[in-house]
Amino acid sequence: MSRENLPEQSRGFPAAQRPAGGGVERSHGGGPSLPGAHEARTLGFVPSPDRFHWWGELSNDVKAYVERKVGPAVEWWSDLHERERDRPYAVVLGPNGLAVTTPKVNQHGQKTQTVHIDAFVPSSLKHAVVQQLPRRPRAGLRSLMSRGKREQPPAAPQLELTAAMRGVLGNLPLEAQQRLQTPFLGAQPIKHYRSYYYGNEEDLDMWLYLAGDRTVTFASGHRTLPAGTDPQHAAWHLVCYQADVAR
Repeated sequence: MSRENLPEQSRGFPAAQRPAGGGVERSHGGGPSLPGAHEARTLGFVPSPDRFHWWGELSNDVKAYVERKVGPAVEWWSDLHERERDRPYAVVLGPNGLAVTTPKVNQHGQKTQTVHIDAFVPSSLKHAVVQQLPRRPRAGLRSLMSRGKREQPPAAPQLELTAAMRGVLGNLPLEAQQRLQTPFLGAQPIKHYRSYYYGNEEDLDMWLYLAGDRTVTFASGHRTLPAGTDPQHAAWHLVCYQADVAR
């Protein structure tokens, strides 16, 4: 992995809007058993500019550096940073790595972006499509619970994640949760993670990743949820990615 500090130079050119999955656009042994689902938390929504706005706040130098390091973006998002509330950060998944930028102020008082890179083993980025039809519970959970206490669904994994991140994961189909977390059930800890969603309760897009020393997992997709419906009955179309980190 590598880390660089680049001038922020806000008001760079915004990314072209392209379909997700195209170029740049808008948390062992014989093998662990598959984990159960986290409990979904209610996703809060506040008025905010979308990812294209925040991407446009990054300098062309930062964008060019990220593309040199990770290649053309496969998935990405940008949002205002939780600490520097008027400044952006960005996450870019490319064929050659994962880049995460963080707004900083250097010793001269200048606004900069620190860029963290998890470089991938060449050609290791793989993906799988996960779909969930509307109004169907995650596989097995309701049916197991309805049979009484003799059969319990598997427990959710106890990974080093905040309650908020676990709650975001809980909104995803069980298969997506498993694809994101299974590489970290053994000796590999999660080093950093983030999530982002945009839209409203009925219609939203979501991106998130988990990164360790050896593996990065990433998911992006769209959720449709009729008003008043339990989140586990939502319709989802997701792409889940996994790559090996170069060491």
